[in-house]
Amino acid sequence: MSQKLVEALQKLATSPVKLDQIAITRLEKEYGASLTDILTELEDYAIVHQVINDQITKPKNKPLIAITNGCFWAALIGISTLLIKPNVTIAAMTLGFTAGISVKLIGEKS
Repeated sequence: MSQKLVEALQKLATSPVKLDQIAITRLEKEYGASLTDILTELEDYAIVHQVINDQITKPKNKPLIAITNGCFWAALIGISTLLIKPNVTIAAMTLGFTAGISVKLIGEKS
């Protein structure tokens, strides 16, 4: 929930203007709770909303992405090594695969 909404509702609740106080009273009456309870509930909803958004945006296939990155680097290094020094291509591909996975996993943790 935005801090701006909280501040606006609190200003209305403590406003000396009669219409603002009537509006807050009507809100409390319609909802059946005090302004503090309404704000607390809105903050709880905002927290739940944020957690749900974080879960939705969190990638669930991290190992697959890391392996794909490792395969990419293994292929890239393997092709370049094949052109330069063919007798170490397998070792270079293995190192490229390991480095690709490591870089992806280390990059995600930081």
